[in-house]
Amino acid sequence: MIPITLVKESFKPASASPRSGTRRLRLWEISSACHCAIIGVCLPISVLRRLAGKVLVNPAAVDDYALHAKAVQIATHRNPFSKVIQAELETRYVAEIQALRKCSDAPALAAAWQEAVATGQVAGALWAVLSHPACDAGLSEAVGQQMHMLQHQAGAGMHLDVARFHALQEENAALAHALAKAQQRCEQITQEKSTKIAQQEAQLVRLRAEIIGRDSELTTLQTELETLRRSQPDQAARLRLERQLRYQEERCARLSLENARLTKALATPLLSPAAPVHAAQASIPVAADTPEASLSGQRILCVGGREHAVVIYRQLIEQAGGKFLHHDGGVEDRLGQLDSALGAADLVICQTGCISHNAYWRVKDHCKRTGKRCSFVETPSVAGLARGLRRLLADVLVVPTDDVQNATTGSTMTTGLQQT
Repeated sequence: MIPITLVKESFKPASASPRSGTRRLRLWEISSACHCAIIGVCLPISVLRRLAGKVLVNPAAVDDYALHAKAVQIATHRNPFSKVIQAELETRYVAEIQALRKCSDAPALAAAWQEAVATGQVAGALWAVLSHPACDAGLSEAVGQQMHMLQHQAGAGMHLDVARFHALQEENAALAHALAKAQQRCEQITQEKSTKIAQQEAQLVRLRAEIIGRDSELTTLQTELETLRRSQPDQAARLRLERQLRYQEERCARLSLENARLTKALATPLLSPAAPVHAAQASIPVAADTPEASLSGQRILCVGGREHAVVIYRQLIEQAGGKFLHHDGGVEDRLGQLDSALGAADLVICQTGCISHNAYWRVKDHCKRTGKRCSFVETPSVAGLARGLRRLLADVLVVPTDDVQNATTGSTMTTGLQQT
């Protein structure tokens, strides 16, 4: 076994007298033990091959290790190849050389070297320290030994770096795949959003066009309305008079019904058995089959009439105690429904001014065949309906003389109405 003291002494730096002067050392003046580290660390293999192409013959045929070994061997002497390497090192690391000019002794150089090792910037510091005028043999050997160990550590850590590199590659591939999917999803979402925005913009354009069209139509209608108002300044008064007319017609109809009711009330004592006047001496003969004065339970069919007055027709009929039925005479209601309505009615009021010819003849034919009482009103209005209803109410009690004479022919004509 080798003694430990011998091992320690073998790593002690060789004692040498310090060099004098300020001239920097050339490559061939530095210890040959440091040439391998200088050429291997300070010069990349591509740069070394480029320098070898200037002075050597066919350097491309030599592999990297053989070229490195040849350069280390040639660097021990002054020759064209060593001069080219020297010039390249001086040019490449001029900044590190300038930074170490302030170091005047070996301890300062050693401290600068340790600082460079701590930061990992050893290539330029290695050449600047070994070529410095204050670098003695001991510092040169110590730097060479430390650089040798750093190279071993770098080789040992290279396996870990390769494994870490492969892991990073796999992670990078996974992240790239996830990024591609995310980008694809983002593009799809962006496309959907763009389509939706385009649809909303198109809808907005349509809505704006519709609003503009409506505004234009509204402006046109307002202009037409103003023109009509200017052309008919009495339109408001006319509408007011029409409302008053409808009110007066309704009032007149109610008064007519009240008059008919009072007339029946006055005629009732004349028909009683205790009346002193004989029926033959009366101005109006008494009907043979006189019914009761009330229309309670009677179904009265109104054929035709103004649409807006149907509600008033209903009120008049119901106020008289009857049940209201209506058919518009073929305007909108089908004529097939008229026959069933006529069959269900007890009394009929036909307003001939606003029904079809077919409906008129159907009503007249049905009333002749069945003997059903019917009043024909030529002018359709609320007052005309009231007159027809009054005639029906009066017909319940008495039959006029001319009606009795023409009952067989069915051609009775009265003022403003026709009765069959």
